[in-house]
Amino acid sequence: MINFIIYDDEKKFLQRNKKTIDRTMMNCDYEYRCYLFDEYNDEFENIINDNIGLKIYLLDIEGKNKSGLDIVRTIREKYNDWSSIIILITNHNELKYDALSNRLYLMDFINKLDKWDELLEEDINRIINTYGSNKECLVYEFNHSYKRIELKNITYIEKEKDSKKCIIHTLYGNQPISSSINDIFSRLDNRFIKTSRSTIINIEQISEYDKVTNQILFLNGSTTNDISRLYKKDVIKHVFG
Repeated sequence: MINFIIYDDEKKFLQRNKKTIDRTMMNCDYEYRCYLFDEYNDEFENIINDNIGLKIYLLDIEGKNKSGLDIVRTIREKYNDWSSIIILITNHNELKYDALSNRLYLMDFINKLDKWDELLEEDINRIINTYGSNKECLVYEFNHSYKRIELKNITYIEKEKDSKKCIIHTLYGNQPISSSINDIFSRLDNRFIKTSRSTIINIEQISEYDKVTNQILFLNGSTTNDISRLYKKDVIKHVFG
């Protein structure tokens, strides 16, 4: 899921940003969602802190109760998020040097008075091209839409009972996928191992493994006990070294 978080104290610009996003995203099949804010509040900060997938921030420098640059510092420094994409949009081109010289890893600085919509569309297309080609992601098609999940966010994958589908368990929810467990396994890297014919786990997400109850506890609190005798030694090897 691609998440666009838009911050502007003028609602007409919020809607204009959203229209540009909708128009651009119509040309691809990735799922996305837009969050619109005309002020900085608890809901905004909760989104910064939540693991909901790829985040793309479009921030106006001059906000109603918080500047866009201050929000960038909150994202980068308070929450230590250096992977989300941030684009600053403003009427004040004279602030460009200050914004880009703060080493806050901004993707772009767009002037609202200079072909704003076209520049934003170009940025989104560049992001989408990178998004689809990232090797550390599982990219697949489901219900006529392309989906992308970062491998690091997957806890485990299991075959759905009495179904040809599988369920991908992630840090931010579960996703169905119309592929066999073997096909999925062939597209993963060496952080993943099988625990049975119908379950794959991410060893980097394991918190502990109880050999008596045969249960794996993941870092986010989820569990699985689908560990067959055939794969048990491999699980112990990866958990206990």
